[in-house]
Order: sequence, then structure tokens, then C-alpha cells
Amino acid sequence: MTQTVELAMKEPGHWFIYMLECENGSFYTGLTDDIARRFDEHFRGTAKAKYTRSFRPVRIARCWRLAGTRGDAQKVERAIQRMDRKGKEGLVAEPGIIHDILRNADKLEIVPYDAAPGEQEERDITRYRPGAGDTTGNPYLEEVLSLVRAGRRAGREALMQALAEKRGELISRYAFPIPTPDIVEQIVRRSPLIEIGAGSGYWALCLREAGADIIACDIRPPGEELPWDPLAGNRWFEDEWFNVTEGDASMAGRHPERSLFLCWPPLHDPMAMDALTSYRAAGGKTLVYIGSPGSSGDEAFHRELSAISPELSVGLWSWPGIGERLMVYSF
Repeated sequence: MTQTVELAMKEPGHWFIYMLECENGSFYTGLTDDIARRFDEHFRGTAKAKYTRSFRPVRIARCWRLAGTRGDAQKVERAIQRMDRKGKEGLVAEPGIIHDILRNADKLEIVPYDAAPGEQEERDITRYRPGAGDTTGNPYLEEVLSLVRAGRRAGREALMQALAEKRGELISRYAFPIPTPDIVEQIVRRSPLIEIGAGSGYWALCLREAGADIIACDIRPPGEELPWDPLAGNRWFEDEWFNVTEGDASMAGRHPERSLFLCWPPLHDPMAMDALTSYRAAGGKTLVYIGSPGSSGDEAFHRELSAISPELSVGLWSWPGIGERLMVYSF
């Protein structure tokens, strides 16, 4: 995985002590005077640290900025490294308690530093760590994580090959992007929803199960083609997970009181732009979009969005190499 941190943080007289969570569930602690360069090296696998080359970082768990000498920073680094797993997890959860583990803490100017790229990171489902209940009622995520567990034992190359071989089958059964609880929760907050181009309705199912009020529409709901005209059916999905009603982009304009949800609208197709135009003309105020310029929507749609700053932009836990994002816009 490549994770580029768009920071330019090299401050004279300041050091950064950081904790990375690695793919084996452990924490790596280090220090640097150039935070952007160092993080980029870790995530690219070019850092001198052998540990993060063997167990690649999943995320930046926590970071602090210290005004002082390299020796001061090394004392903090060693203090964290000596902590047990429970202590490190507590420190990640409450970064302000850093002073409680340091001697002569009152002599050090050290404060939590929000250096995690968060919204800028590209996330990869092979590095996803499920919590209790994450896959309950979510067979898509469960199947993918089962593949990941089996493939990981055979090595990274075998894992990538297994995912590539199964991706098309799983997409046609479920959906293009993989729903995870963190992303579903963000969308539920924008309920009620009107989804245009709902496909199999799998995302609508996950959202409803999480508490959303959602209407799902597609110009060709799966399973409704006539037996003598199979080409008139949905080109991607054969079965429904949710009651997907027949409706084109204009349906968005009939529900301006709801948030408009577009999940991977067809690439190079005017559907997304038509839905957005109809929705805004009717007074709609919120767009929830999953995708990327290279995966979905047409040029007009992305040109329209480029003129608006999203109130939320976060990467999904995606199939490897697919940099899709959840973006929320308010009008």
C-alpha cells in the first residue's frame, strides 16, 4: 500500500514522536524531525526500520510534537517502547496522558499532534482490522475478509491473486465498493436517503440494517427483465438484496427532502449529473457520493463537484488499488 502524507512539517528545534499500528496488530514507535518524509518512507516500505518493512503500517495511531533536543525525544520514544500493549492502547486513546508516563514531564514541552493523514489516506481491505460484530449481517465483508485471511497465510502475492480472481464474482453478487461499519455509520447520519442507481440494493440493505430510512431506485432493477429479452436487464447484478424500485435519474428530484445517495454511478454516463441536476433544481441540499473520477460518473459530474468543497471526504476500505472515497456535499 502506498500512503502519501501531504504535510510539510520540518520545524527547527522540534521533534515528532509517533506510533504506527502495523498489520500484525503491534505498535511501532519512532521519532523524526521531518514528519512528512518519515511517514512517507514507512508507508512506502523504504524506511530503514526493518520492523515496518516486515510488518507494514496500517495507520498512524498517534503523534506528539516536542520542543527540545533529540535526547529529549529519545527519552519519550524509549518510555513508550517500554510500555505493554494495554498501556500503548491507552496512550493512543488518550494522548494527553503522555506526561503521566514521563519523568520530569514538567520540563518537557510535548503536546499531541494531529499528524494522521486521515481523510487523505488510501485504505486497503487487506489491512482492515474488523471489530466485534463488523461482519454481522454483512456477508460481502465477511467473504472478502475470509479470502484475506486465507491468502495472507500464503503470502502477499498469492493474496493479491486470490482477490483479483474473486473480485468480479463478488461485485456481481453484492456491489462494487465494500461496506464497512465506519462508512455506513457516516451515511446513516445523512438519513433519510434516496439512492439512484442502487443496483442490487446491497448498500441500501446495509444502511437500513444500521438504522437509515432509504428508498432505492434503479433504471433496471435486477431480476425484472423479460425472459425473452435478457439484454434489457441489469448488466451488473442478477439478484436483489433490497426492494429496488424502477426509476431513472429524475426520481432524485421527487425527494428533495432526502439526501441524494450515489454509489458508483456508471462511468462516462450522464446519470449522476442528471440525478444531481434534478435533485438540486427541486431544492435538495445534501449529496452523499461514493466513487472517484476514474471509477464512476462523467466529466460534467466531476467538474460540478470540483467547484464545491465537501464537508466530508474519507477513503473506503477498498479492493487493493481502488482509491474510492465517501464524499458528502451540502448545497
